[in-house]
Amino acid sequence: MQTISISAEQLISILIGQHTTIQFPATGLLLLATEKHQTNHLPSEMAGCIVYVDEKNNLTLVSLVHPFKIPEQKGLFTTDDAKIHREPYNWFGPQALIIEKKLADFSKLYDGPLSKNGGIPQALIPDEILKPGLLSDLYWQEYVQYVIDPDGTFKQQIKPLFN
Repeated sequence: MQTISISAEQLISILIGQHTTIQFPATGLLLLATEKHQTNHLPSEMAGCIVYVDEKNNLTLVSLVHPFKIPEQKGLFTTDDAKIHREPYNWFGPQALIIEKKLADFSKLYDGPLSKNGGIPQALIPDEILKPGLLSDLYWQEYVQYVIDPDGTFKQQIKPLFN
């Protein structure tokens, strides 16, 4: 897939749905990755998402991709499609909040047996709540590996939905 490295700030803006004024060198589907940098609490050299860019340079977020390393290159370059795994949800958007709320609502109403650590056994959580939660945990576990976090404060903020 055709890939371009952009600043981490620009990538995060796209992921949260903010308008961007980036001039893209191509149209169609593009994989966006972050440039190498040293800014705390932002990912560096990481694949982030797939976007569609039209002829007027309008951008549409297609999907997040599971984070993986993409060493910074200048201009447009190609990334092996086999490395790209689309995420079923935008973990930076409202879908993630809905998933968390469904789990919280289920937890409030649950009155069954608890595990040794006091949690709800995963086998007793409906799949439509469990599976997205597990995917979220996997995404954030990988994402933090690319974040510049010399003091560990960013990683401390990432709380998994399941232990």
